[in-house]
Amino acid sequence: MRKVILLLCSIFLLLFSHLQAQENKITVREALEMAFQNNPELNRAADQIDIERSLRGSALGLKSPELYYYREGIEDDLFSEQSWGISQSIAFPLTGYYQRRKVSADIEAAQMQLEAVETDVRADVKLAYTELAYAIKKIELFEREAELAEELRQTAEIRLEEGESTELDLIQAEIQLTQSQNALREAEKLRNDARYALFSIIGLDPDEQMYGITYPDTLAFIDVTIRQDEIMSRLDQHPEVLSSERNVEASSRAISAAKSEFLPNIRFDYYRQDFGNGYDFNGFEVGVSVPLWFGLNEGKKVQRAKAARSQAEWRLREKNLSVKENAEKAWHGYEASRQKIQSHMDVIESRSATLLELTREGYRMGELDLLRLLEAQRTYLQGQQMFYQTLKDYYVQLIELERYLPNEIVFTD
Repeated sequence: MRKVILLLCSIFLLLFSHLQAQENKITVREALEMAFQNNPELNRAADQIDIERSLRGSALGLKSPELYYYREGIEDDLFSEQSWGISQSIAFPLTGYYQRRKVSADIEAAQMQLEAVETDVRADVKLAYTELAYAIKKIELFEREAELAEELRQTAEIRLEEGESTELDLIQAEIQLTQSQNALREAEKLRNDARYALFSIIGLDPDEQMYGITYPDTLAFIDVTIRQDEIMSRLDQHPEVLSSERNVEASSRAISAAKSEFLPNIRFDYYRQDFGNGYDFNGFEVGVSVPLWFGLNEGKKVQRAKAARSQAEWRLREKNLSVKENAEKAWHGYEASRQKIQSHMDVIESRSATLLELTREGYRMGELDLLRLLEAQRTYLQGQQMFYQTLKDYYVQLIELERYLPNEIVFTD
């Protein structure tokens, strides 16, 4: 009975540990969800849309109505006059029309900017996760290096005891083991730095930043074919470019709205007047405001609007150039890393593993010296490190290329 209870307790603990491990994990999808909720820039961009939408009403040019009351002859008992009324001023209808169109363009620009920020946040999260996955892989590589160094030390010790090698081999093997252990410690530090970089980007609460969190999404080579013309043909649809185009359109509407202010504003008055002794009247008044000081007021507004449009056009040109440059760099980097990975898988991986195994066997049999074995280990481990470095670069370039594609291609599960 006691054994049964202990067995059940063990099963329960294993299940509990498994469930806890499942809870304390962050996939790329979960990291993206956290970032979209917590990223300050993303939330500011969303709020900017609400700000632009709130300007729709004021763009009509309707000013607040004025209520007024008038009375004279307060100290004269023979005659007194009093009146009250309401006055409403509005901009010329054409001015409101252009201002409304400008606001619509500003809203579209803000929406495109939100998409651009979402694209940047998605890329930043994936890049941070890629760095973390690469750091975890480096730990695995250095753990393997430490294992090989320990096997080498044990082999050197056995051969020394059997009189087949000198103490120099053992000393060198011990140095190699210590260096591998130090490299492993450095890799663990880099992994912790990568963890906190990811936590910072996704806005994870400090109380939830635990060492027991696992990261199931890892680096694995998936051959993705992307044509250069496929990227370059979509650059004009990039959210940052579209946002800049809407800003140019909005600035053009601002010029039209500024020019329309040369037209008169209109004022409507309705009033009720009392001259005393039953002389009550209703009145209506229409007036216009003529912009006499064109050069001082309205003319300067037009100049400022034209200068703002010129700035927007230059920003659009700058954005087109930078988007094109970044897209081309990302594609060429992707193509180069893809070819390097293929060559590693076709030649380096299998040949270096065979070289290491044959050299280890030769050293154990006394046919090869320690230096030859160390060189073979170094070749194998450097090949593995370069492979994962290239694989990380491959992921980085794919993530950069996602900015110019309509769909995601990395960490999509």
